[in-house]
Amino acid sequence: MINDRIFILQKHKNYAEEIINKFEIKTKDIILIGGCSGSGKTETSDCLQEFLFKKKLSSLMISLDDFYLVHPTIRNYNRKKQGLDSVGLKEIDWEILCRICKDFKENKHINFKRVHKYFNAIEHNTIETDELDILIIEGLFSNYLKKFNCGDISIFLDGNPQQTLSFRKERGKENEEDSFRQEVVQKEFNVICQLKRYADLIIEFKND
Repeated sequence: MINDRIFILQKHKNYAEEIINKFEIKTKDIILIGGCSGSGKTETSDCLQEFLFKKKLSSLMISLDDFYLVHPTIRNYNRKKQGLDSVGLKEIDWEILCRICKDFKENKHINFKRVHKYFNAIEHNTIETDELDILIIEGLFSNYLKKFNCGDISIFLDGNPQQTLSFRKERGKENEEDSFRQEVVQKEFNVICQLKRYADLIIEFKND
C-alpha cells in the first residue's frame, strides 16, 4: 500500500536471512509471508528482496493490503455496518491474486494494483515477468494462497493481538480507545492463527 511506513530493524534482516538459509529458492518461486499485523511482514519482505538481489535473483513484492475488496478509507465504516463476521478472508480478492500467481508462473505479464492510503485512488500496473525471478506476496492472510496451490514457500511470522496494537500505536495507526478496532484485531488474529497449517516455516516473534 502506498504511503504505508516501514521500519527496518535487525530482527527483520535476521528473519530474511533465516528464510534464505532454510530454503533453496529457485527461479519462478512464489514466496508467501503472512502473520499478525506488526510482526514485520513488509519489513522482512523488503530485506528478503535485498538478499535475493545479492544472489542475482530479481523479485517483486506485492502486498495483500492492495487486494481488499473495500478501500481502507471506508473499510472501518463497512465493517461496523456489516459486523465482525465480515472481517477476515472474505475481504480479500483471492481470484485476482490466484490469477497473478498463475500468470507469473507462465511468464505472462501480470496486472496488479497499489492502493493509496490517504485518498481514494488506486494505481493499476502491468509488469512483464519473463525476466522476473521471484514473486513475494506479503500480508495478514497471505498463507491462505497455499490452499489454492499458489505459493512455493510459505512463511508465517507469529505474534499476538497485544503486539499488534502496541506496534500500531507506536506508529500512530491505532486509537487505543476504539473498542471496535480491538475487536477487529482479535477477529483477524483468530483467522490468522488458523493459517499456520499452511506454513512451511513459522518464525516466532522477537522483541526489538
